[in-house]
Amino acid sequence: MAHTRDHRSSPKGGEEWAERNRIERVYKAYSSDPYYRKIWTDDAARYMVERKWEEIRLALDREKIALERATLLDLGAGEGGDCDRFGQFGFRRERIVALDVLLDSLRKGRTEHGWLAAIQAEGVHLPFQDATFNVVYQSTMLSSVLDQGRRRRILREVQRVLAPGGLFVSYDTRYPNPWNRNTHPVSAAEVRDAFPRCQVRSRSTTPIPQLVRLFRGLPRSALRAMEWIPLLRSHRLVVVRMP
Repeated sequence: MAHTRDHRSSPKGGEEWAERNRIERVYKAYSSDPYYRKIWTDDAARYMVERKWEEIRLALDREKIALERATLLDLGAGEGGDCDRFGQFGFRRERIVALDVLLDSLRKGRTEHGWLAAIQAEGVHLPFQDATFNVVYQSTMLSSVLDQGRRRRILREVQRVLAPGGLFVSYDTRYPNPWNRNTHPVSAAEVRDAFPRCQVRSRSTTPIPQLVRLFRGLPRSALRAMEWIPLLRSHRLVVVRMP
């Protein structure tokens, strides 16, 4: 399964092509902008990534997922860095699938991670049978989808491809970003509405990036202390358990 596939043959209207083109323009702008390259690789970004994965690992442990037998789909996988992290956690790499609309990112991911099963497809048209995955994961992909109707369709597809007892793990922003109009936060209520018969756990986490950068000289314990104040938490980890 370690290859790159393009599933663009799914039926799409003009609006969906426009949305794909918008996302491609936005992410190409991100990758070519020195400012974004800097803030995604500085000490603040590394700290936030560390905190994110601490929380995800705790959630997986709490839900008692049998990692070595689980199948996992990463929505908006980009270059596959998060897929590799799941592999380090204990998921078998041949059971991990990376999906993204950006083929160039997936190709880079395959270059970096030769084992990666990479599929180009839309979140609103997942090219999988019902109940295929034990875990579906997304990190800051939904917040890049501005149209609420499109988000609902993506979440319906997530529900469709999850196996009974499976998990949807969502890590995304809590607040609007006044410096980036190409994102819109994801609320816990939005996820709950999409999974009305499921158990939903929501937890705010990780301090606001601008504060971490402002106080980056402080020890890690001081940065953690920021999270004691709920208003200073910038992201939300939502874990949905299918019945």
